Amino acid sequence: MSLETKRQIAEQLFNDTSAYADIMALPHHVSSRHPAMPQGDRAAQFAPFAALTGYDDLLAASAQDLRQRADLPFEAMAKCRRNLRAVCAVIATKPRVDLTVFAPETGESRTIRVRLKAANETQLTLLDGQVILVENLQAIQLLKNNH
Repeated sequence: MSLETKRQIAEQLFNDTSAYADIMALPHHVSSRHPAMPQGDRAAQFAPFAALTGYDDLLAASAQDLRQRADLPFEAMAKCRRNLRAVCAVIATKPRVDLTVFAPETGESRTIRVRLKAANETQLTLLDGQVILVENLQAIQLLKNNH
């Protein structure tokens, strides 16, 4: 499931306020009998939810794991750089290549067969205009038959 599909599902589930349309325009009730609760006391009511403390740290650690999985061993990175230089040398021919690309959003790697329009040390531009950052590139293989 793509990241965009996941976002659309989340928006449908959590952004639909149509069930509350009948009360959305009503004014906020202010009691004439009871004074407003101080904000410090109101915040104390939610202290039991402090169990989520540390959740951001857990997410950051998970993101760090994903970044580390994207880092290639030295030999693989050196081979990737050599192959990238070879592709750059023939970029005018719009070569066909197999790219293995890491998606930091999902933590997945995928291999695609594409034609390149342009390439430099920071990004690859595919014939369809899509841009792939070299930092996310895990492998590139120039295909012999470029027809």
